[in-house]
Amino acid sequence: MDLIAELILSVLIVWGLVKWNWLTASGAVMAWLLAFTVLFLAQWSIWPLVTFLALGSLAGKIRINRGDIKNDSVMVGEGNGSDAKQGLARDHWQVLANGGNFMLLAMLSFLNGSGWLKSILGIHTEVLRFSGTCHMLALISLSVSCADTLSSDFGRIWGGNPRNIITGKLMLKGVSGGVTVLGFVGALLGAVSIAIFVFWSEFSLIGSRESLFWVVVVFGFLGSVLDSVLGVLFQAKYLDVWGNFLDSSDGGIRPLCGGYKWVTNDVVNAVTGILMLLVAVMYLCW
Repeated sequence: MDLIAELILSVLIVWGLVKWNWLTASGAVMAWLLAFTVLFLAQWSIWPLVTFLALGSLAGKIRINRGDIKNDSVMVGEGNGSDAKQGLARDHWQVLANGGNFMLLAMLSFLNGSGWLKSILGIHTEVLRFSGTCHMLALISLSVSCADTLSSDFGRIWGGNPRNIITGKLMLKGVSGGVTVLGFVGALLGAVSIAIFVFWSEFSLIGSRESLFWVVVVFGFLGSVLDSVLGVLFQAKYLDVWGNFLDSSDGGIRPLCGGYKWVTNDVVNAVTGILMLLVAVMYLCW
């Protein structure tokens, strides 16, 4: 009955997010598939995902309502430097980029618990330990996503003029790789908001909940830093008429002046999540 109630709740939440323009129709479908995998297959709590979606979407809407999508930096030019998706409802690619690792780990936990990994691939594991490890890694991946999301929005709402995380030069608001002090505060709050669910989760034979809490917080915060570094080094950058670097090509009008054209913010988010997950696996194994 609890699972059915949570499934109904997930449907209502997804419907509400579409109605409030926090998710597109395709984003809603992907979010529900994610919720189904987590609830019915892995039988984990859905609340970490709900927290991430609510905090990320709410922060974005506050930024838009405050009018902070317009640039107020000291640099020449108008508008912000965000890519075309910033401020819009999240689509299926954005949901997958931020929650795909969570879904994959939930599926692995289900396949192991049901015996499929052993019967099909011949992989034998301790079921409880494997499931607990997958759950822990899932929270770490979500912590990275939430930290990065709140870091960006805190920086744009309250952070002032961002600086390039590598060179320290001033950048337009919204351009990937720019950081502010309050952006770091947002990253920490985002990581903590997911890490608190460690105290309501089952992690057999992994460690104390207090130590796991700090592991999730640290990995989440470091993930937001890595995302900024990758954004500077690899995400596509375009040049506007005032000589500013932007994330948006404005429909192909602006010339590419840095990074790789196919590397969007979604790609950076996904790669960051995968890299941090690999590091977390090595850490937990060690």
